[in-house]
Formats: sequence, C-alpha cells, structure tokens
Amino acid sequence: MTSGAGAQAGRLSQQEAEDGFYNDTSEFLAELSGGSLHMGYWESPSDSATMAEASRRLTGLMAERIRTGPGERVLDIGCGTGAPAIQLAQSTGAEVVGITNSPVQARLAAEKAGEAGVADRVSFRCEDAGNLGFPPQSFDAVWLVESIMAMPDRLAVLQQAAAVLKPGGRLALTDFLERTAPPAGAEQADTPQYAVLLGKLISLQDYPLLLEKAGLVPVELTDVSDRTVARTLGCMRQRLEDDRESLTQRFGAHVVDQFDNIVLRLQAAGFGYGVVVADRPGR
Repeated sequence: MTSGAGAQAGRLSQQEAEDGFYNDTSEFLAELSGGSLHMGYWESPSDSATMAEASRRLTGLMAERIRTGPGERVLDIGCGTGAPAIQLAQSTGAEVVGITNSPVQARLAAEKAGEAGVADRVSFRCEDAGNLGFPPQSFDAVWLVESIMAMPDRLAVLQQAAAVLKPGGRLALTDFLERTAPPAGAEQADTPQYAVLLGKLISLQDYPLLLEKAGLVPVELTDVSDRTVARTLGCMRQRLEDDRESLTQRFGAHVVDQFDNIVLRLQAAGFGYGVVVADRPGR
C-alpha cells in the first residue's frame, strides 16, 4: 500500500478525473440512460420496456426497498442529475437531499426539481460522500443508486451513511459486481472515463463484511445482472447508432465517439449488477 504524498496525489488524480468526467458528460449520459444515470431493469427477456421505462422501474424498485414515506428524510448519495431523487419524492412524499461531487450535476438536478414542482422537498448540493457534513442520525433512509463503485473507498462511504442514519433506518444501493476475470489489458486501459464508470469491482459476497464493519445489518443481497446489464448496454449502443447525427449536433463528435468506445469496453468487461439492502440496528 502506498502512503504519504504519493497516495494523496493518487487520490486527488482519481477524484479530479471523476469530477471532470461527470461535469463534462452528465447530460449526455442521461440521454443514453433514459433520463437517469443508472441501469434499466427488465422483468424478462420478452419485456418490451424502453430504456427510459426500465430505468424508472429500477428507481421504483429501489424506492420500495427503502420503505420511506411522507415526513421522512432520504439522503441520495451520488444523485447524478436528479431524476431518481425526484421520482422518489413524487412516489413517496418523502423529502430528499441529493449530493454529488459535480457542480454541473447539482445545477442540472436543481433545475429538474424546479421543473417537476418538487423543489420544496428535493434539494441538491456538492458534498464529499466520504466526509458527510450532516448531523448524526438525521436521515430515515440512505440510498446510493449506481454511485458507490465510483468512490475510492466503499467502506468509508458506508460508515458515513450509517452515521447519518437514524436507528432502524435503512440503506439501499446498487453496485457493479465482479463476475468474470477482467479482460486482457484492462488495467492498462487507455480510456480513463471507462475506469471512472466501471470503478473497482467487488463481488456480492464481499458486502456482508463491509456492512458489518460499517455497523449495518444485511437485509438483502441480490444479483440482478441478467435483468439489467446486457439490455442497458444494448439500448445505449442502439441509441448511439440510431441517433448519431442528432447526438453529434448536440454534444459533439468527440463525446459520441468516446462513448462508442466506452460502451464497447463495458460490454466486453463481463461485470454484474447487484442490489444491497441493510438496516442500522435499533429503534
């Protein structure tokens, strides 16, 4: 393990790469992902849901898992451009606070909350997920929808989340999972944006110990890879092919070409997708 200034420089470089990537591409990612910066969920191979419909379905499934309602507060760690937080507030009546390391995402999310008429219950701010600035036990639920893999230290984030959860509160997250050996040359990938999206993969079996160390009790560990990954990446690929001209006009050829490469790499990576739910003990 590297220590001292070298380690600090490495952390800063990773964080700067993530900040720049999401600042530059959030709107484009939202276009490819059906409005939310996360996977879609299909019930079966014959499910004809669009990417946007499947993306909203995944948000809905996560909302069911955190069991929240009117008068309760939810912390959305890694809120992206705000669509899941807005959907959560609309469907449950809860108050949602979203955090992101990207000022661009925070601005876009706040604009969307205003347009959706929920700005009185949904707010967004720039915050470090590894050093949250909220009082202890100030949220009824916490979720991380497809964001924890982009953070340098999963345990640190889970510990921070546990600290702001009320006793009896619930945490729910989705994460990219290691299912197969990394493709040849993966560690030498020349596309840093690809690494930011995929993050450092772990297995679903790593989560019980992580949750225990964070002071949380596992409730659910479910591999939903077959209902999420291939269809999502296929939809992204199809959108890039079908709407290349209009996407290029809006976002530039460099961004479109870059994501052509990224989606191909993600399809070859063989990663999985899991849902993790845990409770903070007590009440």
